[in-house]
Amino acid sequence: MKTKHYLKLKEDVITETLDNGLSIVMVPKSNYHKTFAVLTTAYGALEQKFAIDDAQPIQIPAGTAHFLEHKLFEKENEDAFARFGELGADANAFTNAYQTSYLFSTTQNLIPALTHLLDFVQTPYFSKQTVEKEQGIIGQEIQMYDDDPNWALYMGLLNTLYPDSSIAKDIAGTRETIATITPELLYAIHSAFYQPTQLTLHIVGHFNPEEILAVVKDNQFKKDLRPKKLTRFQEKNLPAKEQQSERYFNVSRPKVAFGIRLDQNQVAGIEATKRILIADILDDLLFGEQTDWYQNLYSHGIIDTEFNTSFDIIKHYQYVSFFAETDDYDILTQEIQSQIDDYQNVLENQQNAFESLRRATVGEGIQKLNSLENMALQGDDVLFGTNLFDKIELLQDLTFDDILVTADKIYRNATLQRFVLHK
Repeated sequence: MKTKHYLKLKEDVITETLDNGLSIVMVPKSNYHKTFAVLTTAYGALEQKFAIDDAQPIQIPAGTAHFLEHKLFEKENEDAFARFGELGADANAFTNAYQTSYLFSTTQNLIPALTHLLDFVQTPYFSKQTVEKEQGIIGQEIQMYDDDPNWALYMGLLNTLYPDSSIAKDIAGTRETIATITPELLYAIHSAFYQPTQLTLHIVGHFNPEEILAVVKDNQFKKDLRPKKLTRFQEKNLPAKEQQSERYFNVSRPKVAFGIRLDQNQVAGIEATKRILIADILDDLLFGEQTDWYQNLYSHGIIDTEFNTSFDIIKHYQYVSFFAETDDYDILTQEIQSQIDDYQNVLENQQNAFESLRRATVGEGIQKLNSLENMALQGDDVLFGTNLFDKIELLQDLTFDDILVTADKIYRNATLQRFVLHK
């Protein structure tokens, strides 16, 4: 086991990689009663094609990662959710663009619950009958997404920025795509993306690291999990669509989303985490509630409290987005573009504002250390070799020059695109 000490935060992170490739990250917190365990695979909705052991590539229908997440809980003679309940544990799972995670929290029966987590995720059971049943259930879920205006707005923006790409497809897929899912496909995906080399187990809370490691090692030793060579295929992004697009929807007031599509260079690990932290503070400096820009638009009723911004890095996708609910979306378009064009002048003499935002963000991060759930659900960071403690240390070391350099990368010659949901 390797231990990384975060001296200023008085925290330890213990890591180990088993012989079969399973990665384990442990954060012991002896002064807590609860424990969270999260088992994550770096397989999400973005995966479109893969190959096993140099065989012919296999195409993945949209929505398959989410579909597989649901199906893993259903076994031939057991419901995995029900078993967690019998052990006094609360379980859940989620799928996003680049990961699928299975988790539980408990104050009792930690070892049995942990063993159950590993067993049900690593032991699949799929049949034609259960797959067809799930296709009906998820079909209803897809309809719910289709009726949600906020989701329609977000997906509309992504389709404008990245037409016909995997990131612009709903995580749940469509009725047509999930109808093509078969038990054979699910078994093939599971053997590739759920093999130990692709899994990370993250445990935070009250436990003995040596005991946990021994339990996990014993559990894995008893399983015949033969490694397979996995080849992933990265799609090529098409050029963005027209600068403005729109759709009519059942909304009481127009909803609008703006986006800036950035370069496709993949950024990961500490570099990606740092860029996100810098970009979040940068957007607060340019568009935050404390700015004259925001207050002027708010006082004139052009924006309201629904206005927000975001910077996202999802594998090789990087984009800035703005969301608002307004009748004056043409004026808002001009105002956002004007602020972007003038970003260098806006940022002049903003060192004090930056320092206030940096300290506030550090404070928010330290507050999150009081929540085991916040620490445990940083599974996306764990996949890329960072954690909440790394974020806090990065924030403590950020400088105003970092802001200026990142501003040039994001906003110099930026092209603003727009998607509107009309009433």
